[in-house]
Amino acid sequence: MLNNLQNLRALAAYSVVVYHCLMRFVTPGDPIGRAYLDLPSGGVDLFFVISGFVMVHTTRDDEKPYWFATKRVARIVPLYWAATAIVIAMVLLRNWIFPNVQISVESIFSSLFFIPHADASGKAFPILGVGWTLNYEMMFYALFAISLFLPTAWRLIAVISMITLVWLTATIAKAANLGGSSVVADFYAHPIIFEFAAGCIIAHALRMPSVIAFVRATPMWPIALAGFAGFLLLPALAPAGTSTVLRYGAPAVLVVFATAAQDLYRAPARESFVTRLGDASYSAYLLHPIVIAIMGQAALLTVGTGLFAEGVILVATLVVTAVISLCSMKYFEKPTAAFLRNRVRPQRSLAGH
Repeated sequence: MLNNLQNLRALAAYSVVVYHCLMRFVTPGDPIGRAYLDLPSGGVDLFFVISGFVMVHTTRDDEKPYWFATKRVARIVPLYWAATAIVIAMVLLRNWIFPNVQISVESIFSSLFFIPHADASGKAFPILGVGWTLNYEMMFYALFAISLFLPTAWRLIAVISMITLVWLTATIAKAANLGGSSVVADFYAHPIIFEFAAGCIIAHALRMPSVIAFVRATPMWPIALAGFAGFLLLPALAPAGTSTVLRYGAPAVLVVFATAAQDLYRAPARESFVTRLGDASYSAYLLHPIVIAIMGQAALLTVGTGLFAEGVILVATLVVTAVISLCSMKYFEKPTAAFLRNRVRPQRSLAGH
């Protein structure tokens, strides 16, 4: 296991947890100031670069597109659908818990099948808000699966080309305003999708003899440190409105390269509690908005509002998310994924895959 990379996954997941706590409960009048609270959102950019790397690193050269897609669906869909169902139930019981969620046949269908659609605020968020990143992930997995039809030597070029084609098509449609304002075009015209390509390039680079020799001869911590420094400095130095790809994507590339290289060719980290949190990062990512909503109501009833209450919510959310994510991974996420893979495997064998 790539333990350093798993530790990085944990950092990315819990950065997003902190970000959503801050965005929901910290007011502009707090001492920190809301303008400085965007930094933890860079965890999403780390996730996207890691995802691109992991897909290339873990996919065998003889992997069949059908089996790759099966594994991805089995990994992603069950927990996402379960968490979406929980949010739907919470909104039906207390619609003010998630005020921007609209429950309709269209919103449910779009959310469950990874189709970008607008919520009550007009933004492209599914019923489970954090699922917007899965819309990008599933797009990337579909393109990656298509690339597996090609010889190994052509797959990287194919993935990058297809990602570029998606972005160009969406950008042209957005510019032309085809059919009026298009949520789908706006969504896929975001350059954040190129972070998947960056992760794929890192994985391919780390197979090149010259890069391997460089890694073995060069400490990786200065590169990682430069990446983390970029996370801290670029948001402050970049002009207002600068794309997150520049503010967080570029540093994420440095951090993921250094972390993966350390695991592969230098001194990998030992497995630890943080590694386990990284293994459960998908559960933490999907379930923490539900935890935040519950913790917020519990804190309101027990400690009221204010800076102290916000601190209580943050700490409680981190602890409860960690516990629930570890339980979810062990008792739901991995068993359901294994069940679905095993249900499909006999058909896969009969089909000669």
